[in-house]
Amino acid sequence: MVDQVLIQTLMHAGRPLVTLTMAALALFSVYSLAVIGERWWTFRRCRLASAGLLRRVLESVDQGHLPEALLLCERKEGGHVGQVLAAGLRELQPLASKNPGLHADAAFDRATASAREVMQRVTGAEIGRLEHRLTSLATLGNISPFVGLFGTVIGVMRAFEAISRTGSGGLGTVSAGIAEALVATAAGLFVAIPAVTAYNHFVSRVKAYAVEMDGAASEFLTRVQRTAVAAQNGRTLRTDG
Repeated sequence: MVDQVLIQTLMHAGRPLVTLTMAALALFSVYSLAVIGERWWTFRRCRLASAGLLRRVLESVDQGHLPEALLLCERKEGGHVGQVLAAGLRELQPLASKNPGLHADAAFDRATASAREVMQRVTGAEIGRLEHRLTSLATLGNISPFVGLFGTVIGVMRAFEAISRTGSGGLGTVSAGIAEALVATAAGLFVAIPAVTAYNHFVSRVKAYAVEMDGAASEFLTRVQRTAVAAQNGRTLRTDG
């Protein structure tokens, strides 16, 4: 009894439900395209701002010019690598200001350990920034076909309702409902395909950028330690001489 009442209600409310479904899919499409455009621009800024930055920072570190290296990172706004390296440089900055250059000692070891932890936290924060709104994009990609399928079912039900009302199964009777069903299906796929494709692309870029940030942090600390040891050895040789 309840099922029959529900079916009758859906049949009589067919056109408004199809209209509501299409409106929802239109909103999904606009939001999905806006997220895709915003994320594309963000990832493009990250790529351009981080290109060649690590090499220039390491050159400054080799020369013991930590303030210059930090300035290079701060100039590259929006870059993921610059944010990570800047965090590490800020931890080492007090050490360099007291004693120009870097020298291996207990204070240096504490500073590098602190820099490693800070860069790990910043890397996590940058990954979160890069993943912003990607969950909603994945959600739209997953649910849009089902929303379109709902419109498809309602359209088919309207076709059957027209047959029951007129007693005829001709093309003119069912064409309106079938057309609505097919349009709803196409609209659901129109939203889902770009959303899923863009989501997969952005997730792969996030993974690549995460590896890049980890590699930059590791290479930066290695270069800093190597520079400090070389400076310490040079100072020892001068003292012995």
